[in-house]
Amino acid sequence: MSFLSRFSKERTAASTEPGNGPAQTQWHSVLVPAVDQPFSTRCLEVAFRLAQRSNARVQLAYFIEVPRILSLSADMPDAEEVAASSLNVAERTAIPYKVQVESVIHRTRSAQDRILSLIPEENIDLLVLGARPDRQRGLPREMARELFLAAPCEVIVDFIANER
Repeated sequence: MSFLSRFSKERTAASTEPGNGPAQTQWHSVLVPAVDQPFSTRCLEVAFRLAQRSNARVQLAYFIEVPRILSLSADMPDAEEVAASSLNVAERTAIPYKVQVESVIHRTRSAQDRILSLIPEENIDLLVLGARPDRQRGLPREMARELFLAAPCEVIVDFIANER
């Protein structure tokens, strides 16, 4: 059995009811993370559409990775400006979808570890990841892959191959 078919079976087993076919997936809380660069616009649209259908709240989380040489509370004006701007754009993108949005900036040493710890803390049902080959928006490809494999909740990855 291939990894993909095994993974697919594990993820879909929880979302079906015996004898009734596939169950309607109901998410209550959706997490969309960004790390050190703007959110992927398509990823936001996917998250907002899914939240709209489920009447779920969306947490837009921007993670600033603070180098170990600095304290977690150290001034990082450039990173803070990018974070605030990215969250502002993401919040405006949510307006036409009429979904409940919460924006949070997290300062951390490891964004990946913090994202994984945030899932149970915030009762996240769905993690929506945007990864881009151009590395201009969305999560770094390897981080998206690792989160996809390690997350203790449903995960959707928006990735367009060969996008420029």
